[in-house]
Amino acid sequence: MPQFILMTMSYIVSLILTFASFFMHINGQSSLEIANRFSVIFAPMNISYVIWIVIYLFLGYWLAMNMKKTSMKQTALFSCINILQALTVYVWHHELFIVSLGITLLLVLYVFMLYSSYPLNDQSMSGRLPFAIYFAWATFTCITNTSFTLTAYGWNGFGLSAPLWAVILLTLGGAIALHIRFHHFDRIYPSVFIWAYIGIALHNGFDELLVTTASLFLCGALFVGILFMKKNPAYQK
Repeated sequence: MPQFILMTMSYIVSLILTFASFFMHINGQSSLEIANRFSVIFAPMNISYVIWIVIYLFLGYWLAMNMKKTSMKQTALFSCINILQALTVYVWHHELFIVSLGITLLLVLYVFMLYSSYPLNDQSMSGRLPFAIYFAWATFTCITNTSFTLTAYGWNGFGLSAPLWAVILLTLGGAIALHIRFHHFDRIYPSVFIWAYIGIALHNGFDELLVTTASLFLCGALFVGILFMKKNPAYQK
């Protein structure tokens, strides 16, 4: 019971702060107001963030279904994930962008550890699936925050244009998604990246045609990977 209370409390705190950051002014501004203040090409349109509703619904279901089943490791990881998510909201609203990026990196690591605690063939809602969605979005957010932080601090991109860097980051994200698809036998992870990349394409439209085209092309590549990329069963756990 103490394990469940710890996970539930951390989940509730994380949920409240995450959604409050979009609809309320924390430290005088909302999360999207901060993000939209800078012209960042590698960023999805605002509607893309509704995926947080899906993430927390799945996490809530996982929590309810695993009330008495989680190990100490899973309990600790789940609680730490929620605490880290709450911390990212706090530091983001205080414009501590580098600190926020560091916490996001830790968040990705902890979600991956919890994600990896399940076997490859576990695709259930009470098992790995909620963390596949969370892991993918946290990875994408980490890349986005990197782009945002560099833009906020006036990084010159080593002489390369912002659209070109956006394409490089898109390619990096696509490669990570295909890697997870193959080595972790996961169709959900790249699907989240497709959602994110469609958001980037809609965000840029015809203003940044190179980025929009690259986003849609990589969506197609990820879709093909989801359908046809298969790991040799001998290597599956």
